[in-house]
Amino acid sequence: MGSDIETGKGSPPPGGTPTAGFAAALAKVAARVHSGQRFLIAAHARVDGDALGAMLVSAHGLQALGKQVYLYNPEPVPRRFRFVPGASEIRRRIPGELRFDATLVHDCGARHLLGEGFPPPAVTGPLLILDHHEIVSDFGDLVLRDPTATSAGVIAWRLLAALGLREETMPAPLATALLVSLVEDSGWFRYPGTNAETFRLAMACTAAGVSTWDVAMALDESLSEASLRLLTQVLPTLERHADGRLAVLTLTDQMLHEAQAAPDDVGKLVNYARALRGVDVGALFTIGDDRIYASLRGKGRVHVGEVASGFGGGGHRNAAGCTVSFAAAPLLPGDGVSEPPRPSRSERIAAARARLIAALCEAITSAGSELQPG
Repeated sequence: MGSDIETGKGSPPPGGTPTAGFAAALAKVAARVHSGQRFLIAAHARVDGDALGAMLVSAHGLQALGKQVYLYNPEPVPRRFRFVPGASEIRRRIPGELRFDATLVHDCGARHLLGEGFPPPAVTGPLLILDHHEIVSDFGDLVLRDPTATSAGVIAWRLLAALGLREETMPAPLATALLVSLVEDSGWFRYPGTNAETFRLAMACTAAGVSTWDVAMALDESLSEASLRLLTQVLPTLERHADGRLAVLTLTDQMLHEAQAAPDDVGKLVNYARALRGVDVGALFTIGDDRIYASLRGKGRVHVGEVASGFGGGGHRNAAGCTVSFAAAPLLPGDGVSEPPRPSRSERIAAARARLIAALCEAITSAGSELQPG
């Protein structure tokens, strides 16, 4: 893996016109897909709207081109995305006898984000990476990446267009998936990555018969009562750091239990932290059994993807994530005889939180100093 990497990392102009580097990578990926017949469609674990939307853009498009597809993700599709045509076809296991001509991996910047159960190369065939992250690790056989694309779904559509599909004849199921990808990663066309290509593709989706209101209803206007109960539990945990420029919210299993909520009900809680006046970075720390899951959101001044990469995560300038372990060190023979007491779970959580907060505060301070006149 990684020995034949062709990466389209060049940034296209705001209108979405590919650079020569991206166009060359696109031609190689398109040729590989054109020559194959059976494809595995995958994305990062804990699938979000862009990852799922991009998967289904590719799946519907390849099927329209007469290809066979098998959709895989190791975790269940979140409830708010199950309305997207094809979402019910995503499987959490791959039959042992299946072999693929290639695997299209969407919205994924690092191999470990695919999950521990991702199949070996003998099953997947070459990995074709369709991605738009800035902070990435080197994996894949052919890499089609544009960090300025609004979403991974845009990359998937560019590939399908290179294979002969046209915007004016876009099938409605594909258009629904593409619109979900666009609106989820552009914040309904509010985020800086929104450009002329974004709006052109959104127009093509609506021309194909997709109702923006129906999509909005499914994504953002169908909250459960449990999600509101959970909100009342999380908001009082608000902390401010770095002179108020960092806002942190915390979610625990106990809160989920008391709200009678499921992980699906968490939604976009982190956005409440970012939305505060005077905040540069909002964070949601979800406390797991042995690690903290950190969701980071910025407003442009601080590159939260770089902060996340310091903890083995990654993402974009304004949206990223990582995990920080607070698991206890294994007890070795003879331990505990004359050594000081081992830290409690709460102490280990506090130490992991402190590391995250310190890194975020440092990034915020550095970003502020960079803006000062020399």
